[in-house]
Amino acid sequence: MARWLEAVGAFSARRRWWVIVAWVVLLAAAVGGMAAFSKPLDSNITVKGLPSITTLDSVQKTFGGGDRGSGRVVFAAPKGEKLTDADAAAVATLTAKLAAVHGVAGAVDPFDQPKAGGLSPAGRVGYITVTLETASPSAGTQSSIRSVISHAETAHLEVAATSDIVGQTGASSSQLPGIVLALIVLLVTFGTILAAGMPLLSALIGLGTGVTAIYAATSFITLNDVAPTLALLLGLAVGIDYSLFIVSRHRRQLLEGMTPKDSLPLAVGTAGTAVFFAALTVIIALAGLAVENLGFLTQMGLAAAFAVFVAMLVSLTLTPALLSLAGPRILTRRARRRLAAGEARRPGRFAPGWIAAVQKRPVLFLVAALVVVGVLAAPVMGLRLGLGNDGTQPSATTERQASDLLADGFGAGVNGPLEILASYPAAPTQTEAGALAQKVGRVTDVAATQLAGLKGDQVLLAVVPKSGPSDDATVTLVHTLREASLARSLPGSPKLEVTGQTAVDIDISDRLAGALPLYLGLIAAFAFVLMVAVFRSLLVPLKAALTFLLSLGAALGVTVAVFQWGWLGGLFGVDPPAPLLAFLPTIVIGVLFGLSMDYEMFLVTGMREHFVHHETARGAVSTGFQQGAKIVAAAALIMIGVFGNGVIEGDSTIRPIAFALAIGIVIDAFVVRMTLVPALLTLFGRAAWWLPKWLGRIVPNVDVEGAALQRPTLNR
Repeated sequence: MARWLEAVGAFSARRRWWVIVAWVVLLAAAVGGMAAFSKPLDSNITVKGLPSITTLDSVQKTFGGGDRGSGRVVFAAPKGEKLTDADAAAVATLTAKLAAVHGVAGAVDPFDQPKAGGLSPAGRVGYITVTLETASPSAGTQSSIRSVISHAETAHLEVAATSDIVGQTGASSSQLPGIVLALIVLLVTFGTILAAGMPLLSALIGLGTGVTAIYAATSFITLNDVAPTLALLLGLAVGIDYSLFIVSRHRRQLLEGMTPKDSLPLAVGTAGTAVFFAALTVIIALAGLAVENLGFLTQMGLAAAFAVFVAMLVSLTLTPALLSLAGPRILTRRARRRLAAGEARRPGRFAPGWIAAVQKRPVLFLVAALVVVGVLAAPVMGLRLGLGNDGTQPSATTERQASDLLADGFGAGVNGPLEILASYPAAPTQTEAGALAQKVGRVTDVAATQLAGLKGDQVLLAVVPKSGPSDDATVTLVHTLREASLARSLPGSPKLEVTGQTAVDIDISDRLAGALPLYLGLIAAFAFVLMVAVFRSLLVPLKAALTFLLSLGAALGVTVAVFQWGWLGGLFGVDPPAPLLAFLPTIVIGVLFGLSMDYEMFLVTGMREHFVHHETARGAVSTGFQQGAKIVAAAALIMIGVFGNGVIEGDSTIRPIAFALAIGIVIDAFVVRMTLVPALLTLFGRAAWWLPKWLGRIVPNVDVEGAALQRPTLNR
């Protein structure tokens, strides 16, 4: 592998303009394909095989209603007051305007039809039921409804709307501040704008090519709108990391006296081999999302895997071509003068001091790192997952205001109604249907029940819980209503099935949570097998897989404490504390695993290289750490900046994901990779690089340290 990649580096350096032009053409073709052939992304998350979705299909088939959507426009008098006749007149005008909006099939004024139940018992809150012509309103319809309600408020009347008819208010997030911070970190690391811009330029070209190609693919496949999310995050992250590692290796070799012509093939043959296997590990992990058997997650994983693949190709070909074009100017002028004068390279200060302290007291640093990670990971035991709803949106949004008003006027459960489909062996009587409603009404946490339909051998029951859609009690209620014991206690022993949007959200969250252990186990196993070949060791791959779990636990634990429990929530814009997005652990695993394996490869391959070249085990850990720590720290700081920007500018969906990733990188890079790992490898000694002879004959030697490459004589 090292020899082959050395040849790739030599070709890219020699034919640099061919390679540069080829990537520019590929980028232009991908952008053109996106502009010409891309289709809108699908915003509906459909999951096959979930009981609630199967039941929902049955309800729509038997009782209808699936071809139209509906929502509520909520209005309320000031706290402590009641709705007046003047308010009723304003509501009548509002109802007429809503009914006239294009895409709206009708609107029901609760003052005209009080039996519809649109007025709260206390007389302060009410709602207009808005029926849409289609199941999902167009952007134009949503905008028109927002415009109508924005002009409907009076000094005595507050008006808000649910997301069913106006969509959710999202905040736009720009990556520009994160990219600027990345440039600053790279400038401090390398000292020249040319060297600093090289990894960013390569990463952006790779990201642009990969993501636009994904959008162009929508001409042939239907792609969910969550699919590109992971590709954007991970494509930028690994794109910078991979190019950064090759640029750093090349600069180090130039400072040691190599010529650019000799250095570039060797840099790609050594650092590029680590990049190749780091990327392969991440691609396998992302493709493993298919094991969760959720269509949108499979799309997300494959899209991100493609972005990583493109980032790898860019780093192995475009980066050496650009470096060849830059020549010795990739070094600072001062470094070039010292090199010409034959002066020795000045070592850094922090890395030698830190590794010396760790190796002097490895047990102390190991225990300290484990204690820090353990404390931060402890809250993960209280992790709760959900899909978000109007009540979890920021308080300034109209959908959150509508949810709060409905909860105040009608109880929290009105925001998360359920439906029960009861299937009888024979057509039930009205008495049996009434008995069903009464029995369900006596179940704990049920606030109200209403017979919604009776057709053939099926009864449809509307159920309003006492608790809100994000509460634990509602999850318990859904599972209770599905229990066979409840059905057996009813006349006719019907089969009971529960559906409704809240039940669907609960089922998706349960499916995701249930699949996480399998997903984690698979990617850890694949990573272990691959790294056995890379490091020709058993302890190093085992340590890498297990320490990633520590980083993941800490990232999720801190996120639970802040975004679910609300600790320091005001500092990070938590409004309100709520269960974490059901996709969050999966996305965090995919991105954090990729970056964690990058840092592992970049740091430990250097240690392996020096051990193979006859340095002592302890000395190899020290030398490899000193050479790689600065680059790992720079890569980590860049990603912390990129994701930290998402915490500041992101919406309620992006913010906790970006926060978890930023915290995960802090822990993984500085506590795990740069403290715990060197302490463990120091304690392991030569055993860290031990591989049974019989296994060594089976495992291919990928030569990630470049032992087979001919090293040019350095010009000192």
